[in-house]
Amino acid sequence: INSTAQPGLRPCQLKAARMERVSGEMFLILAGLNETRRDKNIYFGFSFVSYLCTLFVNLSLILIISTEKILHEPMYIFLCNLCVNGIFGATGFYPKILIDLMSDSHIISYSACILQVCVVHTYIFSEITNLTVMAYDRYVAICKPLEYHSIMTPQRLRNLILSAWFFPLSQILMCLLLTVRLILLVL
Repeated sequence: INSTAQPGLRPCQLKAARMERVSGEMFLILAGLNETRRDKNIYFGFSFVSYLCTLFVNLSLILIISTEKILHEPMYIFLCNLCVNGIFGATGFYPKILIDLMSDSHIISYSACILQVCVVHTYIFSEITNLTVMAYDRYVAICKPLEYHSIMTPQRLRNLILSAWFFPLSQILMCLLLTVRLILLVL
């Protein structure tokens, strides 16, 4: 980083990931996790409890919504879809970070890194589309209450949920196909 570009500002030290090739497969060395070695048990404990709470709350809500007939309304079905997405995102992120927090070598293969990036980005994109679909449902319920049941039919509900998953997956898969075609140079 050029420190002469902005007088008075000191250059930022970036903790970058290095790449190494081992037996033909590329691995990334995650240098940012080296700061957690001293308190790794504390970080692991908080992360593990957070993961368990996320799973417990989301699974509880899914179970309650699926078993109670009175909650089989569009708003609660969208909420259930949001919980499924929460489990998907947490399961795509927490297991690897928990393993890395407890291990002394913080490495990930290039293919596993790409997979985790795709899962996390799909989770984020699905979260946004699910919230958008929920906002549309609330808009129809508030602004067109007499037409709500004719607009939010079971067919439309199914189509909205499928589009809330299909659109993010298609976008992320397109980005994935473009990314894996790149040739990475190992320095």
